[in-house]
Amino acid sequence: MASDTTCGYPDESIRPGRRAFIKCALLAGATGVLAGVPLLSYVAAPALKKGTTRWIDFGPVDQLKPGGIEMLSYEFMVKDGWLVLPQRGFVWAKLDSPGKITVFSSTCTHLACNVIWRKEKGIFECPCHSGQFDINGRPIAGPPTKPLVAWAHKVEEGKLMVLMPA
Repeated sequence: MASDTTCGYPDESIRPGRRAFIKCALLAGATGVLAGVPLLSYVAAPALKKGTTRWIDFGPVDQLKPGGIEMLSYEFMVKDGWLVLPQRGFVWAKLDSPGKITVFSSTCTHLACNVIWRKEKGIFECPCHSGQFDINGRPIAGPPTKPLVAWAHKVEEGKLMVLMPA
């Protein structure tokens, strides 16, 4: 049976000391940190990535009717973390004159419901809380206080290109 002074080690010379234990623990901890930081950044990076934008092709500009509001739909693939998912939706395009185009987001600025163009009333209407916007996207009734977002756009080779978040 081993004596109490050697803690179960038959020979005092092979019993590890406190300094050796602390040195081993510090080396193991440093190794864990050095290996863990790159691993953690690899795992967390997609969640911390800033949103990007991309130009979406909405087709020929000559299909837009002057003085009218047209609903234009889109679909593209977007990477969300490790998943690649379809992004679908629509925008409202207003052609005042050839070359004077405004592209509005379809999202209400109150609680992000989709607004609908009511041609007979000449307004955009949010069905969720009866918010209303005029033909220029400014709020005129209901809870919304901010205008509809107007997306940046350009005409390239006769096609309407809209800068959208991706």
